[in-house]
Amino acid sequence: MGNQFRLFWPLFSVIIVAIFCPFLSSSEGSDSAASRQFEIEILTTTEHDEGAFTQGLLFHQGKLYESTGRFDNSSLRELNLEGDILRSVNLSSDVFGEGLTIHNNTLIQLTWKSEIAYIWDIETFTQIGNFSYQDEGWGICSDGNNLVMSNGSSDLTIRSPDDFSVIKTVSVSFNGSPLQAINELECVGDLVYANVWHNESIFMINMTSGNVVGTIGASSIFPDPSPGVLNGIAYDSGNDTFWITGKNWPVMHQVVFNQLVENNSELENEGGVQNDGNPAIKSPSGVEEIGLILFSVLFALLTYILWGNGFFSRTNSREVDNPPATTLSHGEHE
Repeated sequence: MGNQFRLFWPLFSVIIVAIFCPFLSSSEGSDSAASRQFEIEILTTTEHDEGAFTQGLLFHQGKLYESTGRFDNSSLRELNLEGDILRSVNLSSDVFGEGLTIHNNTLIQLTWKSEIAYIWDIETFTQIGNFSYQDEGWGICSDGNNLVMSNGSSDLTIRSPDDFSVIKTVSVSFNGSPLQAINELECVGDLVYANVWHNESIFMINMTSGNVVGTIGASSIFPDPSPGVLNGIAYDSGNDTFWITGKNWPVMHQVVFNQLVENNSELENEGGVQNDGNPAIKSPSGVEEIGLILFSVLFALLTYILWGNGFFSRTNSREVDNPPATTLSHGEHE
């Protein structure tokens, strides 16, 4: 039985290594999924108030809601899709308005340094409460269950919509480095679309892993000359489109995001985002596969040599499994 085990052990070794090594490789790759790249296609362009220092933008039932910033000039607004201001409420002169979201038919508006989030009734535009928080307020969105908030760092906090308490913190990374200055947010499914202060791209963040899984180049939609930075992402789920604008922009655009074709084949191998927005598990490359095969063979040979004392072992040729057991006298120990 011992000889048979030794003879078949190399085959067992190859099978074991071949089975488990790909899983080790794929699990390692899933932590650093590559990001897809998109470009913007403009569907329509409408007017936008150049005096609006846009801090938050959202779409709800055919209307746009906007939070504007700057001391002495912050407001909450309702707009139609032509850019006309239908309703507006000014904030206190000592308050700097920030991100805006809707949850359970109420609007939640952040402030920059006041550490207060205002709760507004969407039907009457009256303030019905507020939340308090520590640190700065930048962007906010609702995933339907909880709120996601940015503070200008690389961290996003998931907060309870009941009392605004922090449930967990997600650290966001892009190509292995922290993504700093995350600003305006829009929750879409498992992803958060984020503006980054003074960056001309929109970043798609997987909230499970914290990885950026897609980047959307937006430089082509900037007004010329550009009055301010990109800020304002609103998703229209009915049409599967986005509304995009920026600080003091004279226009806003209804757009769709198209994946750049040249990245498809590469990202299928490198790992990225599947159609459902979730990160794909990285598959071993050709070089990795060859390395795994060589490792399997070497492991099997080394095991065979160490286990059976080599192919040309005298022990092997004499078909001796183990030396005879030593007879111990009473009271002796091995």
